[in-house]
Amino acid sequence: MPQPNRVPRLLRALRKEMAQVRQEIVRSRQPRPPSVPVQLRERSVEHSVDYILGERRLDSAQVALNKPEAIAAALRATTLDGMVAEFGVYQGTSLTQIARFFDTRTVHGFDSFAGLPESWSGTSKGAGDFDIGGQPPELPVSNVEFHVGFFDTTVAPFEAAHEGPFSFVHLDADLYSSTRTVFDVLFEWFVPGTVIVFDEYFGYHGWQLHEHRAFMEFLDRSGLSYEGVSIGHMNLGVRLLAG
Repeated sequence: MPQPNRVPRLLRALRKEMAQVRQEIVRSRQPRPPSVPVQLRERSVEHSVDYILGERRLDSAQVALNKPEAIAAALRATTLDGMVAEFGVYQGTSLTQIARFFDTRTVHGFDSFAGLPESWSGTSKGAGDFDIGGQPPELPVSNVEFHVGFFDTTVAPFEAAHEGPFSFVHLDADLYSSTRTVFDVLFEWFVPGTVIVFDEYFGYHGWQLHEHRAFMEFLDRSGLSYEGVSIGHMNLGVRLLAG
C-alpha cells in the first residue's frame, strides 16, 4: 500500500495521464487534412469546373451524372451519316451501348486488349494496366468489328481500307500519344458534324496533358471549332463545327 505522502503525487500523475488520454481522444475525433493525392484530385475537379464555366462553347451541353448518360446524350446529338468507332474498348460496356444505338451499322472497336502502352501520368496506371489477355471480350451484339493491336499498328490499315467521314467516335484512349495517333492518321475523317466523346477529358491531375491536349492541337491544325453536347463524370461530348 502506498505511503500517505505519496498519494497526492500518484493522484496528480493519474490526473495528468487521464488529461493526456482525453486530448488524444479529442484529436482523434477532429477531421484530418486530406492526403496530397486527395487534394490534387479535388483541385483538379475545381479546375475542370472552372474550365467548363469559362468555355462558352460548352454552355449548351447536357450535364449527365455518369458515363452511360453522357454517351447517350452524345448519341442522340449525332445526325451525320458516316463511320462509327470506339478507340479503347477494354471490356466493351460502352461499345455495346454504342452498337445497340447504331444497330444497322458496323461499329469498329480498336484496342490492344493488352493494357496501356505506357504509363498514364497524373494517375496510378502504368504500362500493361487494363490488360484482359490480348483478346476482345464477347459482346451481346453482332454488329461490332474488332481491330486488335496498339493504335500505331491498326489505325493506318483501317484508314487505307475504308472511307470516312466519322459520324460518331468514342475516344477512350486515355493517353495523349494514343489520342494523337487517332487524330493524326484519321485527320480527314473528323469533319463538321462529327460527334466525339472523350472518356477522360478532365477531372484528374494532369488532365490538360492528355485527351484535352490532343484535341486542342487537332483544332489548331484543322481550323475547326466545336460545341458541347454532353458533360459527364470525366467525359466530354462535342460536335465539330466549321471554323
